[in-house]
Amino acid sequence: MNAFPAAPRELDFGALLSLTFANLRLVWWQVLSYLAVVAVLAFAVPLAGDGPTGLLGLGLYLGGQYWLYHSLLKARGLLETSRIHALGFVGLAAVLFFPIMFGLALFVLPGLFLVARWIAAPAFIVARGEGVFPAARLSWQAVRGNTGKLAAAVALLFVLVSVIGGLSGGVDVTLSDLGVDRRAQPIDLIQAQLFPVLLFALSCATYDLLGPRDNSIEEVFG
Repeated sequence: MNAFPAAPRELDFGALLSLTFANLRLVWWQVLSYLAVVAVLAFAVPLAGDGPTGLLGLGLYLGGQYWLYHSLLKARGLLETSRIHALGFVGLAAVLFFPIMFGLALFVLPGLFLVARWIAAPAFIVARGEGVFPAARLSWQAVRGNTGKLAAAVALLFVLVSVIGGLSGGVDVTLSDLGVDRRAQPIDLIQAQLFPVLLFALSCATYDLLGPRDNSIEEVFG
């Protein structure tokens, strides 16, 4: 396995944001496919009635997120394992959900801090096959010294999604006026997925910039 340098690396905020959006461009058709499935589900779920669609939706969400991570990390040449580590990915989501939600409830900042420190954890699982707790620990260590910049990036992406939501707020109303089932709100659902998609791209950018590097040459000639 690759090792971290002894001292934390300095993160350039502009480079981080640039790589985040470059990541989205690199897997643009996967992102569009992901959002298209979300839009289809917005129409399909109301037709399915009140059945157990919540668990199915969660499964599709986590499966889609894993697919995005796997596609991007492979395209970036960062995928170090050919195996699928879906259980670790799901376990990470379950373990980190409650402390992050609790932190966000405590005046937002504690939750934002936790999101920043654990932002690269999913990438560690998908790219390297790390376990849930090792992935969380490695992300925590990698981000050390750059937490403020990562938190600022997360907040900026949230503001961006909020602005997009404000601009697109009338589309679902228009669809309802055209006779579409009022329970189907594709724009709202797509908007709800924009933030996770941006966080996915930020996660991979953080892993790319601060994650493990092969220092074998430096160790030989350093």
